[in-house]
Amino acid sequence: MRKDELLYLHQLLTAVRTECEGRGDVPADAFAAYEELAVSPVAAYEQKNEHERAVAALASTLAESAAGDADTANQNTQRSLTS
Repeated sequence: MRKDELLYLHQLLTAVRTECEGRGDVPADAFAAYEELAVSPVAAYEQKNEHERAVAALASTLAESAAGDADTANQNTQRSLTS
């Protein structure tokens, strides 16, 4: 992936993060690993590998959050079907 594409992906994932946090879908400390990297999605001067690590951290946390939401939704569906 080219660096400009990686920056764009980083920006998109940051927008998803903001939306999830606004809805309360993730705990406040869920993105601690990402925050420790201190790489802004608009920091074009940062090295590509720094953005790769940031994107991986964001994507991982968002995927875990989505999986947790899916598990909760599946449990709720199972309960409603058995009731």
